[in-house]
Amino acid sequence: MRIAGAGTISGGTYGNVTVAGAGTVRGDVDALAFKVGGAVDVIGNVKATSIVVNGTATFDGDVDGGAVVINGTTDVRGHLKGDSLKVSGTASIDGPVTTQHVEIRGTAKIGGDVEAEVFEAKGVFSIGGLLNAGTISIQLYGGADAHDIGGGTIEVREGKQWAFLPFLGERNLTADTIEGDTVYLENTRAKVVRGADVTIGVGCRIDLVEYTGSLTGSAGVTTSRKVEPTA
Repeated sequence: MRIAGAGTISGGTYGNVTVAGAGTVRGDVDALAFKVGGAVDVIGNVKATSIVVNGTATFDGDVDGGAVVINGTTDVRGHLKGDSLKVSGTASIDGPVTTQHVEIRGTAKIGGDVEAEVFEAKGVFSIGGLLNAGTISIQLYGGADAHDIGGGTIEVREGKQWAFLPFLGERNLTADTIEGDTVYLENTRAKVVRGADVTIGVGCRIDLVEYTGSLTGSAGVTTSRKVEPTA
């Protein structure tokens, strides 16, 4: 199914859905591939092996894609889940995100929790709930925030200046709590940081650090204490 000009299609099961013009999809869609080069409003849920948005897309329901790539502008009013999510453009997701791999190179605003195996960011993001991933790697090229952050390995560093990655305002990560096994932080604002081995780098302001193994660096930390590991 292809919309090249302006048109409306009904939901259903398709092979490939391509929107090159301006279109509306009414109903749930189950497809192999869903690609947007123009503009589309989907009034329903979308499930596809791959979803690529190079234009503008609004999904009023849930999005379930094996690989979801957002190079343009996308609004998702529900839950986004799949194997991977890559944002190089602008994404606004009202609900939670559940995927194996999240990669943010643009701007992402997520209203719910983010659950992933790997979370990588070199862009700007805001997460209204918990960011939980086995590996979290954040390079700050602008402002970033999450309500809480939990993971195995957490690394937050100030982004390097590159011509193709300009700085986007103040470069800080803000969170209420950050908890992981190995934690390295730069330019971070947090109330509580907990971990086994914690390293505090430049530009941090943290109220409390609790650690069970080692603490390296304490500049910008109000209170720190070593605690016994929980059983």
